[in-house]
Amino acid sequence: MRFEMVTIARDEFEAMKAWLPCATREGLFETYRISQNSWYKLRDGQPVKRQTIERLRERYLEVIEA
Repeated sequence: MRFEMVTIARDEFEAMKAWLPCATREGLFETYRISQNSWYKLRDGQPVKRQTIERLRERYLEVIEA
């Protein structure tokens, strides 16, 4: 089974970063439900699974609307 791998735009990453209380393993999981490894890949412009990006975007919308 192959997963589709995607990246996000730099400005989108920076917007999500601005709402992140702390970029620790716990902070990333509590805020966006993603691993620190996935966060580092996004930070470095590397692709991650599409499902991870979708979950991250959903959580981001929940965070900014709270």
